[in-house]
Amino acid sequence: MHVKPAQVISVLFHPLLVPTYALLLFINLNTHFVLAMPMQVRYLMTLLVFLTTFMLPALILLILRKFDVVKSMEMPERQERALPLIIVSAFFYLTYYLLKQMEQNSIITLFMIGATMLILLCLIINYFTKISLHATSWGGFLGALMGYSLNARVDVMLWLYAIILITGMVATARLILKAHTPAQVYGGFLLGSISQLILFYYV
Repeated sequence: MHVKPAQVISVLFHPLLVPTYALLLFINLNTHFVLAMPMQVRYLMTLLVFLTTFMLPALILLILRKFDVVKSMEMPERQERALPLIIVSAFFYLTYYLLKQMEQNSIITLFMIGATMLILLCLIINYFTKISLHATSWGGFLGALMGYSLNARVDVMLWLYAIILITGMVATARLILKAHTPAQVYGGFLLGSISQLILFYYV
């Protein structure tokens, strides 16, 4: 893989887009909770998650970039990651809260509270060392789907293969771009996958 494809992969599978991808997957699984969900609710949830976990946080990050609070959208320096992580965690928790108000017993609400917890863990780790947010996010997605599959006895094997492939591509891209060391990428993947696997399996 060359640098240009690695950059494209990093953008297409940006951590802020993971909740939207997760929602689109979960609401298309042939499960009881999905079949009982009105189509209008699915559309509303998709719009809400895309707006509050991607559009608004991305807009604020662009504003921070404009005022040189962060040097780039990639946030290569550990010291400049704290404020964006706090902002994103607030938006993720807001998404969780709004979804709860819709009174949908949704795995998406569980995913959002798990994602919020992951960001806060990354914030704590960030005070000591960098960790790959890309690898953490996609590891979390993979762990959540595995935990849900084991808990609900749902066959999602093809989706698991797809997410494993994407996670591998994303991890490789981050290494090619020299955005992280292998330890930071592998550590992020393990943090995300193990924590979300436990959350979705036992809750």
